[in-house]
Amino acid sequence: MKPVLTPLTCALLLWAASTAAATELNIWIMSTTTQQQQDMKELMRPYLASNPNLRVNVTVLNWESAWSKITAAAASGQGPDLLELGTTWVAAISSMNALEPLTIQQQNEVGGAKAFFPAVWGTTHRYDDSKIYALPWYADARAAFYRSDVFKKAGVNPKEAFTNWGSFKQAMQKINGQVIDGKKIAALGYPGKNDWNVVHNLAPWIWNAGGDLLTADKQHSAINSPESLQAVSYYTSFAAEGLMPTSALEKDSSQIEAGFFNGQYAVIFSGPWILRQLSTPKAKGGQMESVAAHNFGVESYPAGLKGSQTFFSGSDLAIMKSSKNKAEAWKLLAYLTSKEPEISYSKMSGMLPTRLDAAYDPTLMANPHYAEFIAQVKNGRHYPSIAGWGPLESVYLKNIGNMFDIVAGVKGKYSPQAIKQALDATASEANDVLDEAR
Repeated sequence: MKPVLTPLTCALLLWAASTAAATELNIWIMSTTTQQQQDMKELMRPYLASNPNLRVNVTVLNWESAWSKITAAAASGQGPDLLELGTTWVAAISSMNALEPLTIQQQNEVGGAKAFFPAVWGTTHRYDDSKIYALPWYADARAAFYRSDVFKKAGVNPKEAFTNWGSFKQAMQKINGQVIDGKKIAALGYPGKNDWNVVHNLAPWIWNAGGDLLTADKQHSAINSPESLQAVSYYTSFAAEGLMPTSALEKDSSQIEAGFFNGQYAVIFSGPWILRQLSTPKAKGGQMESVAAHNFGVESYPAGLKGSQTFFSGSDLAIMKSSKNKAEAWKLLAYLTSKEPEISYSKMSGMLPTRLDAAYDPTLMANPHYAEFIAQVKNGRHYPSIAGWGPLESVYLKNIGNMFDIVAGVKGKYSPQAIKQALDATASEANDVLDEAR
């Protein structure tokens, strides 16, 4: 006798079939927006709507603890299917044989190297390995933010002021101590030893002097080269000459940025999130009502003898080799790094898209300050993509941070010789770390 299928039975069979076919993906990402879980769900909503049999579990990591969790997952093979990696981390994690290489066909699906900013594409693989292990997701770059009203009152043309090191120093001397709304403003503000961005903040000055953080063969530290010494001496001279308060040397980036918003500093060097803060109402945690929001501009780093480059980094997305769902993980990775999701995530996070078609999209370029920012950072530069960058950066971070105590007069007397000795000690310790990493 043939069984009769009731509507309820049919519905149950369909449900069972769809459940059996469902795929579950786990993704680890960093806390970049103010409501990361909700924003990630919103970002994936269109994709999940067209893939009803896919379930994505999002785990949000703090940047402070992410490195230890990711390296533990890489070592054990018990990690997620898809994960976010800081651009300086890809080389190290791929060296642990923990990432799935992306095929040429997969790379072509998303446009390959030509679809992304060159600086961030260079982070998707080790300098000595042609295999691509990740795709760029969002970018962080640095530029100068300045108070246009302060420059105007001092009679300083911003375009001329940021031309080169000489013109910048002269401009800061003219601007320092200008009185705005009855309050003196310092020419410049940059963070000191308590900031995790110390290396990022200093790198553009070193590059623009013709120096680098590593030798050309990537085997030794170059932090104490004559060019690097020239850059560090110039950079620290602003505090030594009173063009920025020595109290800034005890502050971190968020405190310096707050100082720019409330009128303590006329110039700071920071990232694209500043644009988002200046266009967000105070009720939502922004600075839109501040004087700075109505009186600011964006310029490039002043050029040194070897040009004007900036620091360009961010985050990449990669598939873990241990994933049991690599095909589905790839599809989600390709979606997240496609044009529209990158534009949406840029609006959510204040970071830059890594895709050129997204970064130059009219909806973003309609903001004149965003357009200014993109114009200044398009030729950004990243650190060398070596497996041992993590511990090397820690050495630089500690030693350069301590150097600010010399600048502040806390550890001996500030002088070019004292700076040279500090950089020599930094290079020696860095070389020990590089030797261990080989």
